[in-house]
Amino acid sequence: MMKAHYQLPAPTYARYACYPESVGRYSGDPRHVAVREEGVFPYYNLHLVCGGQGYLVRGGERIELQAGEGFLYPKHVRQEYGSSASEPWDIRWAHFDMPVPLAMLDGADPGEVWLLSYDDRERVERLTDRMYDLGTAFETRSEPEMSALLYALLAEVLPRSKRDAGAALPREQQAAIRAVADSVRGRCQLPWSLDRMAALSGYSAYHFHRLFTEVLGQTPNRYLQACRIVRAKSLLASTRLPVKAVADECGFAQVSYFIRSFRKAEGLTPADYRRVFGQTQSHEYD
Repeated sequence: MMKAHYQLPAPTYARYACYPESVGRYSGDPRHVAVREEGVFPYYNLHLVCGGQGYLVRGGERIELQAGEGFLYPKHVRQEYGSSASEPWDIRWAHFDMPVPLAMLDGADPGEVWLLSYDDRERVERLTDRMYDLGTAFETRSEPEMSALLYALLAEVLPRSKRDAGAALPREQQAAIRAVADSVRGRCQLPWSLDRMAALSGYSAYHFHRLFTEVLGQTPNRYLQACRIVRAKSLLASTRLPVKAVADECGFAQVSYFIRSFRKAEGLTPADYRRVFGQTQSHEYD
C-alpha cells in the first residue's frame, strides 16, 4: 500500500495559468474513500486512475472507473468517490486552482463532476512522478515547472473528457486514429488517399473518416493539408529552396495550388512568408 501526499506552499507569483495546492498518489488501499459535502472543498479536484478500479457517485448513480479514466470536480461541489475493495486503484491526484478558467474547461458545468478518459498512461505517470519529485523537497524556483506540469497533465486529459459515461470513444480506437495521424504528419509529402490512411487504421474508409473527424476535430483531408502547410512553413523559413521545390517536398503536385493553399492558410504567399520569417541573408567580408 502506498500513500503519498505533497502539500505545496502558495506560489510567489499569483498569475500562473494553474497551480496545485497539493498533489499525491494512493495505491493499493481498499479503504480510500472520500465524501465531501457541497461548499466544503475550495479547489479543483483532479483524479486519474492508473491501475486497479474505483468509482464515483454522481446524482445518486455509481459510475465504475478503471485505468485510463478519471474525473475532475469543480470547486465547492459535492464529492463522493473511492477505491474498489477487491481491486484497489492506483490513483494520482492534484488539488489546484487557477486565476481564470482555462479555455480547455469551456463547456464544463461548474456544478457537476467531469468524467475523463486518457490513452497515454506512461505520459500521465511521467508528469505526475516529476510533480512528486519537485514536491519532495520543494523550492520556489520550481514554481514555473510545477505549473507547467499541471497544465500539461490537464492538456493530456481534458480534450478527451466525456460528460456522460460511455460518451467517449474507446481508448483503443483513439490510439489507432492518433497513430495514423502521426504517420501522416511525419510523411505528409506522400500521396495520401483516404483509403491509404484507413488501411493503416484497420477500419473501412467510411468508418475511419468518421472516427478521425471525431478524435482530431477535422477531416483527414484537412489534417493532411494542415500538415503540409506546416512543413512548407519550416522549409520556407529555414532553407533557400525555390517555392516549386518546397511545393514538391510537401506533397503539392502543382505549385499554383500550393501558393493558393498557403495564402489561404497563412494570409501570405510563400515568397512573402519567406521574406518575413526566413533566414537573414548572410554577408561575406573580405
